[in-house]
Amino acid sequence: MRAAPKPGRSFNIGPAPDVLNDIDPTFSDQFRNGEPGTRCFRAAKPLWCGAMVGLALAASRAWASWRPATCLPDHCFCEGLRESLIRQPANTWSSLAFVAVALWVAARLGRRVRAGQAVFGGAETGLFLGALVLVGLGSAFYHASLTFIGQVFDVSGMYLIATFILLHRLGPRFGAPPGLSVLVFVLANGALMVAQVTTPSLRRIVFGVLLVSALAVEWRASRAGRKWLATGAFLMALAFAIWFIDLRRLVCDPQSLIQGHAAWHLLGALAAACLYRSYEAEAP
Repeated sequence: MRAAPKPGRSFNIGPAPDVLNDIDPTFSDQFRNGEPGTRCFRAAKPLWCGAMVGLALAASRAWASWRPATCLPDHCFCEGLRESLIRQPANTWSSLAFVAVALWVAARLGRRVRAGQAVFGGAETGLFLGALVLVGLGSAFYHASLTFIGQVFDVSGMYLIATFILLHRLGPRFGAPPGLSVLVFVLANGALMVAQVTTPSLRRIVFGVLLVSALAVEWRASRAGRKWLATGAFLMALAFAIWFIDLRRLVCDPQSLIQGHAAWHLLGALAAACLYRSYEAEAP
C-alpha cells in the first residue's frame, strides 16, 4: 500500500512521475524544479508521442503493400475501415473469443486428465486446441489487416474446426490409427488452403458444406452429447443469420463498436465451447 504524501509536498505532476516517485522519492521535486535530466524527460515527450503515432501510421501503410482481401474496397462487412494498424477494431478483438475458449477447454481438459477421464487422445487434444487458437488469431489478423493472406488464414481456421469434427468421428469408424488421422487432417487442410488461394470465391460455400456435413456426422454418432450439440447448432444458425444481415448491411452502423460480424465471432466461439461439452459428455 502506498504511503500517504507528506504535508506540503505536491504530487500532482502527472502519472509517469508519480509512478517513478515510488522508486525515487526525490523524483517529483526534481521533475517540478526542472533539473537537467528531467528537463530532457519533459522535452522528449512530444518526440515519443510523435514516434508512436509514426509507427502506427507506418504499420497501417504497410498493409497497403500487401495483396488486399477480396472484400475490398467496400464489401468487408458493416464495420467501417480505419486508417490504422487495426482496420476493423470490433471485428478484430472479438475474434480472440476463440482463443479464450481454447484456454477454457485446455483448463477443463487438464482437470479431466488428472482425474483419469481424458476426452481426447494426445494427438486430438493438440489438433482441437490448435484449431481454436488458429481460428481466433487468423480471424483477428484478417480483420486487422484486410489482406489476402489474412483472409486465407481466417478461412483456414474455420476449415480446421470442420475437418476436425469429421475426422474425430470418421477416423475411428474406418479404423484409422491416430498418426494416419493426423496426416489426413494436415493434407486435407493443405488442399483446402490451396483451393481457397486459387478460387477464393468458393471459400464460403466450401466451408458451409464442410460444416453441415461435419455436424450431420457428429449428430449421428453422438448420444449423450446431443443436448450440447443441438445448442451449438442453434448458436451457429443464429450467428449465420446475423452474419448475413451484417454482410448485406441490412442493419448497419459502420462507426459503432457493436457490430454484427463481431457477434458472429462471439456466437461461433460459444458454439465451439458447446461442441467441446458434447465431446465431454460422450467421454467415458
